[in-house]
Amino acid sequence: MSSRYLIAAIAMMFAGVVQAQDGPPPGVAAGPPGPDYVLHDDLAYADRSADRNIMDIYVPDGVENPPIVVFIHGGGFMVGDKSDPDGLDMFLRAGIAVASINYRLSDQAVWPGQYDDLQDAFAYVRANGDALGYDEMRIASFGASAGGHLSAVAGISLAADPATALRASVVWFPPILFSQMDADMAAIGMTAKMGPTDDADSAESRLIGAPVGENPDLADAASPLTMLAALPAEAVLPPFLIMHGSDDTNISRVQSGRLVAALLARPGTRELEYRLLPDSGHGTGQFKRLDALAEVVAFLREKLAE
Repeated sequence: MSSRYLIAAIAMMFAGVVQAQDGPPPGVAAGPPGPDYVLHDDLAYADRSADRNIMDIYVPDGVENPPIVVFIHGGGFMVGDKSDPDGLDMFLRAGIAVASINYRLSDQAVWPGQYDDLQDAFAYVRANGDALGYDEMRIASFGASAGGHLSAVAGISLAADPATALRASVVWFPPILFSQMDADMAAIGMTAKMGPTDDADSAESRLIGAPVGENPDLADAASPLTMLAALPAEAVLPPFLIMHGSDDTNISRVQSGRLVAALLARPGTRELEYRLLPDSGHGTGQFKRLDALAEVVAFLREKLAE
């Protein structure tokens, strides 16, 4: 990773917050709905679940061979759906196709079932660009909360093979290391809105099929950090954009900090941008404004360029 990105990332971490831009970055429009598009809906990428192993792919009309971002919905691994992906109109206006995926929820499969779904979903996207009208060589991931965890998993795990490596990964307010989520919330003097992660009925406990507090090793096996540590030394990671709200009472901002620190420590990290948004919670505050999404679109436009 270049010294410029290393210095910038470290400065952002210790500065505490980074002010959001007053408007969209240059070249990213905001306003009316996006251009016409071709929708390929309910595409089956695996056969383990008829309603969860499916995706929708939106291809902007009039754009030749656009890159594509795979959107991974949140919902605590318990709820959520591929409908209405975040930033859809803005991505289409920017000439970026969108694949919005379902994956099995925790009442249908425990980890690593979701990991298996993720691998198959990206394999489907890589295999069908020519048929569906996008560039299967230029793929990125984007997700928030549980989807942010899975976006980080995709960006890291797919880097093990140059043939599957993503061009970029965007991660919003993710759970990263389940076994430390309660300690990380206490470290910033906040009370977890959803209750302790260590409890048997927490979203993360449901995901791994056992109480996190009693099974830290099992919980850590689902962590992007564990996958990062297992990567081959020669693996080159994609550029990451990581964003978290300073006042998030669902997932402590320290969780994103753990991912940032681990990426900075790895020689295979090329680029890393970190934003801690002030006066923002779990998808609230500045995440509700167009400029946060516009920053994502601008980042992906640059990283997915020819």
